[in-house]
Amino acid sequence: MRTQTRRELIPYAIVILFAYVGFSLPLPILPEMFLGQDRSILPGVDLHTRMILLGLVMSSFPLGQFFGSPFLGRLSDRYGRKKIVLMSLAGTTLGYLITAVSVYSYSVFGMFIGLACCGFCEGNITIAQSVIADLHQGQEQQREKAANFGLINIFISVGFIVGPLMGAQLADPSVVSWFTFSTPFWMAACMTLVGMAIIYVYSKETLKEKSVEKWKLLSAFNRPKLKNFYIANFFLALGYFAFFRFFPVFLERQFHFDPAMLSYVMVYDSLAITAGVIWLVPFLSKHLKPVESLCLFGVLLAVSFAACQFFSSASALWVTLICVGLCLAVVFTNASLLISNAASPQIQGQALGTLTSVQVLAEFVTGLSGGPLAAFAVTLPLYVGAAMAVVCSLILFYQIRRCSDV
Repeated sequence: MRTQTRRELIPYAIVILFAYVGFSLPLPILPEMFLGQDRSILPGVDLHTRMILLGLVMSSFPLGQFFGSPFLGRLSDRYGRKKIVLMSLAGTTLGYLITAVSVYSYSVFGMFIGLACCGFCEGNITIAQSVIADLHQGQEQQREKAANFGLINIFISVGFIVGPLMGAQLADPSVVSWFTFSTPFWMAACMTLVGMAIIYVYSKETLKEKSVEKWKLLSAFNRPKLKNFYIANFFLALGYFAFFRFFPVFLERQFHFDPAMLSYVMVYDSLAITAGVIWLVPFLSKHLKPVESLCLFGVLLAVSFAACQFFSSASALWVTLICVGLCLAVVFTNASLLISNAASPQIQGQALGTLTSVQVLAEFVTGLSGGPLAAFAVTLPLYVGAAMAVVCSLILFYQIRRCSDV
């Protein structure tokens, strides 16, 4: 049974790998694109304005996801997983092409539109999680379900390992003379096309019973059992997106890390996340409920964020980032499990899509507010992010005390 389940899941997992490679390709080059002394795409613009524009561009992808994820998730509940993921990949390819052309022509507005289009169509992870829910509907399969949610996070982590390394190289003209800041986006478009081919040839439809329930925007959020979990996830996402978005800015400002060094830091942290998914998540699933793991590791995540900034030596990062990665592995996996387990089989795509909307709304907020905060003090977005992770744990702790069935 497990072998058959993994065989049906692997094509979607590979597409997620490609999606997160594509998403993370530009991460190590964005600070230099906007803030660099020599290669900035905004020469002559003051640093404060460039910081704000960087935050706006960072917010465009999650803005698209906010509207697209529940919509695509709901469509997959009604029309099937395979058909909708193919449609979403086609839209993502178009978005990357728009972004590549815009970066080449130094159009910040075009970058915003292109990445927003990518975000709207990026329903891969929601649909893959729905596939897992389709294949694990019995209570006795919950541990295997947790393992397969972890498997998805492994592919995401590998994407974050490969993507930054590739992105730093693909944007470096000293590697190949015609490489520019737009090259990573051309590569992302090509990889998305390969993902479409894999889904078309190798995936199978896993949805057995198509939903006929009338859809309303964010209607899953109105379900009492899910509402508080979504709110907790919102604050948690504020925390980890503040870290992902502005920790590279902190390193660039504090330690003068170049894109190559930033990519190594991202890879190192992704390796720690992968180790956590392989080792720590299965261990915790035997002893704690998802809500309990999320409550505990929300606090530990906040402590690890603060520790990364507390030490003034760059060498200390190689210790503190291990703690960050292990905590992220736990919260990523259990955040999705919490929602999937609380939702009925008929609305898995919609419920998980709404979770993605909640998370990317937080990503949008951090992108929008983080720029001004970082302009005031480069460490401020990270400390605010740590505080938000603690708020998530407090909400879940209240739920644990209030309800015995969470």
